[in-house]
Amino acid sequence: MSILDCCGRCGEDDLGFGEYAVDLNADCQCGCMEVGRFHKIYRFPNGYGASVLSANKKEAAGSYKTLIVKFTGERDYEITVPPGWDSETVFCADSRSVSELLKMIKELP
Repeated sequence: MSILDCCGRCGEDDLGFGEYAVDLNADCQCGCMEVGRFHKIYRFPNGYGASVLSANKKEAAGSYKTLIVKFTGERDYEITVPPGWDSETVFCADSRSVSELLKMIKELP
């Protein structure tokens, strides 16, 4: 999987982790730009990262789906389950919960 980074809502906050947001000016394939959804890929110095996508209309407004990833190269990553975690996908009720999750991912060994 290659890094895809976009934000359909101009001015959307980077959840306090803007310095780790990856922007390769790629065309996002998930369609989030067409429907005004927030989608960011974050890469941390420990090699882990996250793909954060805001909820669609069928999901709870203001919530987010976060996939945990492990980078395998400069531009490539794989979805992963970190040691001691139950899943590669975490659903967060709000942006504050996403920020807390990103902090936990950033602090993984």
